[in-house]
Amino acid sequence: MKLTLELLLLVFVITVFTPSLFYVCHATQADTVLEADIKAEKVPLKTHDNTVKEEEIAISDDGYSIADRALLREEDHKFQAEINQLMGIIINSLYSNRDIFLRELISNSHDALSKIRFLSLTNPGILGDTTDLDIRVKMDPQNGLLHIRDTGIGMTKDDLINNLGSIAKSGTKEFLEKISSSGSEMDYIGQFGVGFYSSFLVADRVTVTSKHNDDEQYIWEGSGENSSGYSIAKDPRGNTLGRGTLITLHLKEDAKKYLDHNTLKQLILRYNEFINYPIFLWTSKEVPVTETDKTEEPTDETVSVEEEEEEEEEKPAPKMETVWGWERINPNQPLWTRKKSEIKDEDYLAFYKDALKSSEDPLYFTHFKAEGEAEFTALLYIPSSLPFGYWEPGFESQLKLYVKRVFITDDFEEMMPSYLNFVKGVVDSDYFPLNVSREMLQQNKTLALIKKKLVRKVLAMFQEIADDKENPEKFEKFYKAFSTCLKLGIIHDSQNRTRISKLLRFFSAKKDQTISFEEYIADMKSGQEEIYYLGGESLSGIRQSPLLERILARGYDVLLLPEPVDEYAINTIGKYDGKFPFVDISKEGLKLSEEDEDKKKEISEKFEVLTDYLKDILSEKVSKVEISIRLTTSPCAIVSQSWGMSANMERIMKAQALKDERYAAKLGGKRVMEINPRHPLIKKLLSLVESGETGSKTEDTAHVLFDSAVLNSGFALEDPSDLISRINRLVSVNLDVDPNEEIETEEFVEEVKESEEKESEFDEDKDEDEKEDL
Repeated sequence: MKLTLELLLLVFVITVFTPSLFYVCHATQADTVLEADIKAEKVPLKTHDNTVKEEEIAISDDGYSIADRALLREEDHKFQAEINQLMGIIINSLYSNRDIFLRELISNSHDALSKIRFLSLTNPGILGDTTDLDIRVKMDPQNGLLHIRDTGIGMTKDDLINNLGSIAKSGTKEFLEKISSSGSEMDYIGQFGVGFYSSFLVADRVTVTSKHNDDEQYIWEGSGENSSGYSIAKDPRGNTLGRGTLITLHLKEDAKKYLDHNTLKQLILRYNEFINYPIFLWTSKEVPVTETDKTEEPTDETVSVEEEEEEEEEKPAPKMETVWGWERINPNQPLWTRKKSEIKDEDYLAFYKDALKSSEDPLYFTHFKAEGEAEFTALLYIPSSLPFGYWEPGFESQLKLYVKRVFITDDFEEMMPSYLNFVKGVVDSDYFPLNVSREMLQQNKTLALIKKKLVRKVLAMFQEIADDKENPEKFEKFYKAFSTCLKLGIIHDSQNRTRISKLLRFFSAKKDQTISFEEYIADMKSGQEEIYYLGGESLSGIRQSPLLERILARGYDVLLLPEPVDEYAINTIGKYDGKFPFVDISKEGLKLSEEDEDKKKEISEKFEVLTDYLKDILSEKVSKVEISIRLTTSPCAIVSQSWGMSANMERIMKAQALKDERYAAKLGGKRVMEINPRHPLIKKLLSLVESGETGSKTEDTAHVLFDSAVLNSGFALEDPSDLISRINRLVSVNLDVDPNEEIETEEFVEEVKESEEKESEFDEDKDEDEKEDL
């Protein structure tokens, strides 16, 4: 009996004098000061007075004495039979990234705060003395502990047993069912009830201390994988929390990095920056020591400037001290949750720079809410230029996905096509179909609808810029930066190909500017049903192409394509608006009018002798020779066969880094030679052939005309030396020089003998010098 009384007395003394587990939970005067400072974006750090010292000591151990531990073990519970299997799945499979444990625990705290806030709308007294709704994170490196504290609704003993002792038991879901009859809605995040178990990714043991208004303060404690059960008991220290929940993680040895201030700060900013409640992190800072002693005032008021400067130079460095306090980590509010009418442009720009980490103003932005089968809110920005490293492999999307302001992922492969990866912003939804770990998006109809709406909204934003006639330079800037992305969209996004094609602009052969397909069609000649285009290596080179001569003279326009991706995009479209086919003027079969076709037939008969001759001597290089309807000033031109590649595409394919040499060798196959029947050279050549003067001179002339046409039409010569040799022979004949005359050779024998004589003289001089030295 005496021993029992002594034990009870010991328990009483320890209970009274043992510091609380988390000093912030006490309703002390110093705590009230800290709570008032929460309204500031960053709480000023307090000096290390007695209150702060007590708060440091409060978590120097796990908060329990030996007697407390004995009381906590009085009521043990067994986990459900499958709990060990669940722990193994969570630790080894469900979460691939350990960092998300903090996201899940803060999300649970968010739910608890939302519940009590919801109830306080109809019953303000339910908040009691704990009126501030916030989340606080505190690390204890000395003991390997991490604390997450909220002032939410808390949990009763039954809640702890049901929610933490059962697999996937969602307290949030039950809470909603209880209030569903009210017809009101409440903001919550938790859906699956297993987020809490992510604690065991980093902790061997987890202690949960919780106080609900309808029950005493209880403590739940359990271990991770291979654990047989958990314990739950009334807290021997009484009500230290006021209301809410404190989770203490006893970290594993390989998880001690989560006790670093900067690591915790970065994780909070990554995952929970935009939740509705303040998140505070216990932090330290070095500040100068404040001098309290009064210094004697100088008797002589006339002190020279030199003396003051000497005193300042001799002044010792101030003493520094470490102070502790709460720092708010999430000052940025979720701008996209507010009404558009309440937000100024300055707010959007500030959010873009602060939250999305950009140094420049965006080119354009849009803020919208999608409703229907797929409901979400999005705030999207177009940057003023392509992000650095955009074309590098592995460039990540610039969009971030949130579920009720909690960051889920920025891997948007399934949410936004790669050609739109330059778009920045946030997408937030209460109904995103997430899997149980919140780390992957499920493939289902809802997800497809969200992606469809997002892409179409982005393209509509592009079109708004294009339609802004009062500010055309904005679209010019946009197109200069992102035109290649749009053309890639033409190739890869078949569903939105028509929308993207309305945004494309190409250089006009008739005008010194870029035009749209709509503008080209509006300027078509009567009877024209096709859109003509020509590709090349450079804009200036294309403009000098002989293939443009007659087409421009007839009043037709041609789109000029100097970019490598241009022809790919045009060929992918096939027909604009399903009505106007694209025609490459560098290929055979071009038809401008019926009148031209009739003239071509008539002239072809007259030049048949020449075309047959050219086809015969160039048989290894051309498939046919015919009269051209597209030349005015050039004697001839080379075009591709209707099924073959254009000169520009052939050049691009040959430049591919991983090209197949066997395939590339076939690209320069036979081509079509077109001759200009009105050109003097062609007329002269016709007369030579008709008169039978088809010697080497005429043959060289034909080959030179062909090779020069190859170069002028944008193709590459297979053997440039052959062209040079023929040109030299023609020049020789023109200068009355025999092309076969031998070239004078230079002899170097005498020069060699002179060199040997010089070397001999040098050796003799050297020998004489050596003799003199001796």
